Amino acid sequence: MSREERMARAGDYVLGLMDEKERTRAERDMEVDAEFRDCVIHLAERFHAFDKDVAPAEVPGDMWQTVAARIADMPQMTAADIARDRLDLTTFQAPDPSRKGILQLKRPYAHQFAGWRGGLIAACLIGALGVGYLSGQAMGPAPEPVVVVVLADEDNAPGAFVEAYGNDAVRIVPLVDFEVPQGKTLEVWTLYDREVGPVSLGTFGRSTEITLQGPDQPMPQPEQLYEITLEDAPGSPVGRPTGPILVKGLAVRPPR
Repeated sequence: MSREERMARAGDYVLGLMDEKERTRAERDMEVDAEFRDCVIHLAERFHAFDKDVAPAEVPGDMWQTVAARIADMPQMTAADIARDRLDLTTFQAPDPSRKGILQLKRPYAHQFAGWRGGLIAACLIGALGVGYLSGQAMGPAPEPVVVVVLADEDNAPGAFVEAYGNDAVRIVPLVDFEVPQGKTLEVWTLYDREVGPVSLGTFGRSTEITLQGPDQPMPQPEQLYEITLEDAPGSPVGRPTGPILVKGLAVRPPR
């Protein structure tokens, strides 16, 4: 399985788009596939910035103490000891039945991330995020995005994840398989100034993780619009979107 396929699968898991069978298999694979696990942790850390409005609540009984104790028994979680120390075992966000997936996003057709095994994986992710455990950390710190964006379609279903950096580059992680007919291409746009209008950040021909180097532009800001349109290849001839908008979203600053 390629990294692009792992990232797309991790997106389905984090956003709660898997059915029960797929979720169980993903959690089992997370224990043996370090690269897939890192993709899940990476996306969970990035998406965490988008949903912070659930009030903390007391955890019933000793559930999270038990969960934390089990983290140390998972050999693949190299940061487990530190994670257990960092994990707040007195309060935690109580599940909201209207929120689905590991991030408890409001997704009406997503599965509810529940059960003891789900709690264990969630706690592992929380602990890992608490110590900055990200994909590629052993090779040195990865560049930090200035803003991150979840791009959604007209039904508010997530379709792509974007990281925008301070060097005019953006990393695109499709979460769905965009249909790109022959003679068409996907084009990424941003709107940082209404007087300037939409600015193209580049094109790509299929649903795969890709980094695009855009033109010189101001530092990305929260609430900045990003979108992907379907254009005639090799791209919009007028420097403005001419095709249908597939997904769009507003940027937020990632948690530090």
